Amino acid sequence: MKVHCVIVGVGSLLAICLSQAGPPFVTDDPEPPPPGGWEINVPFILERTPGKTEMDSPLFDLNYGLPNVQLKLEIPVKVVHADADGAMAGAGDLLIGVKWRFLNNEQSKFQLGIYPQLLLPTGDRTRGLGEGRSAFVFPVVAQKSWEKWTVYGNVGFWWQTASETRNYVYAGAVLEREINERLTLGAELFGSSPKERNGRSDVAFNIGGSLKLNEHINLLFTGGRDIVGDTTAMAYVGLQVLTK
Repeated sequence: MKVHCVIVGVGSLLAICLSQAGPPFVTDDPEPPPPGGWEINVPFILERTPGKTEMDSPLFDLNYGLPNVQLKLEIPVKVVHADADGAMAGAGDLLIGVKWRFLNNEQSKFQLGIYPQLLLPTGDRTRGLGEGRSAFVFPVVAQKSWEKWTVYGNVGFWWQTASETRNYVYAGAVLEREINERLTLGAELFGSSPKERNGRSDVAFNIGGSLKLNEHINLLFTGGRDIVGDTTAMAYVGLQVLTK
């Protein structure tokens, strides 16, 4: 959800260790980086719809941890290729956010938080690189872990001000399993009410995970498509750098 490709459609629309949730999935988790720690995700993201391919190549997703708080800044480099008109490239819309985890029950391994984010219209809308107007999202995020399993989800609302758009509700959930100390795999289901006037609701899935390359670097990957909607393919491949 994150605001890259699928992103604009389904919600933030965007992990400290392999057992933690979040990137590379669209659905966010409530767990922030440790206080004083950085989580830097640099993925390449692709979405294919009829007649058009959109990419973040790359997206710079910068996150800093405070006690039970995460500060976020996303800086996308957008590439939009329309089959009929060729490609456009340049800076996209910025996304800033603050995640607050207000419940962290270590005994039950249940976490709950909120993650408000603001989309700033820094991309050139006339070239298809941005929305042209600001937008705001307010999700509630929750997570439950047991043994080698983790499930987490969001429910949120997007307020949009761009022409031909409408406010919408979205939701998503991810189920992950730690395969071994290096590899975690998961599956995601997410969707939203119509995001544009005369649009329709969409539902999509992703399958992917993370592979620990060393103490501070993970390889992140997902692939999926719409079950209901126009996205025929979407993919996320990138590196995650952790400083703590």
